[in-house]
Amino acid sequence: MNEPTHSTNLRIKRRQRYKRLAFGSLVVGITGLLVASYLDQVLVGVFIYWAGFVGMLGVWQFSPVTLYDERDTAIERKASDYTLGVFAIAGVLAIPGLVALEAEGILTLPAAFDGMAVTFVAVFVLFGVIYTVLRRHA
Repeated sequence: MNEPTHSTNLRIKRRQRYKRLAFGSLVVGITGLLVASYLDQVLVGVFIYWAGFVGMLGVWQFSPVTLYDERDTAIERKASDYTLGVFAIAGVLAIPGLVALEAEGILTLPAAFDGMAVTFVAVFVLFGVIYTVLRRHA
């Protein structure tokens, strides 16, 4: 049996500590933004948010341990695949359907719909371009 050694356990605990620190920094930033916005101090909230984000990046880049390994990368990839898949299916069905309902006078789409639809398409076009570039350079 391969039992974890003391150094392996220590490395795992250090990684967990730095992950919590990075995540906590981001949570503080988001919470600060929400609370400051509630108090009508949006600019202060944005600065708190940015500070939390920069803190998270600092921990990620300068921690003495690797925060994410191959397992984390595989989980991220699967989550990204599922997320893009769900949005692709929803968009392919919803956008033309909503346009058709508006054309028939059944509903009126908000002014922001066109911008949302263009942004939606742009995300998938960008994905396709990046995928093509990476595939050609692989």
